[in-house]
Amino acid sequence: MSALIVAAHLPEPAGASAQGAAWQQLLHWHDNGQQLSFVYSRSLGGLIHTGQGRLDQLTLDATTIEAGSSKLYIVLAGASYEAGPQLFFTPNLLSRFHVNGVAVRLANHDWLFLSDESPPALSMAHLQKRLQP
Repeated sequence: MSALIVAAHLPEPAGASAQGAAWQQLLHWHDNGQQLSFVYSRSLGGLIHTGQGRLDQLTLDATTIEAGSSKLYIVLAGASYEAGPQLFFTPNLLSRFHVNGVAVRLANHDWLFLSDESPPALSMAHLQKRLQP
């Protein structure tokens, strides 16, 4: 006799909530080997890691982002997911922009954001125009 075994922390199906849609997006990027931009931020500050890479491994418990010759291992157990735009600022704080992607709030209160979009290019001429009165 076969039995249906369901893990206690499976994300919801796509479309059921933002969390389910976010997990489905992560699975899609992983399955297609999509090149992604990412931001990893520690909850107490001190470390912000940004880069580009691919989701090398993806399970409910952990993921590995392969970024060139480096790999970033991230524990996903107990994480919550959110699909949608996040607000980012340029380093000089003169401009801001939204980037669509998936935000992951980790159980240790760190934050991971993944996106297949590129932020808008801001040229020096554009920034100088904004500085002028």
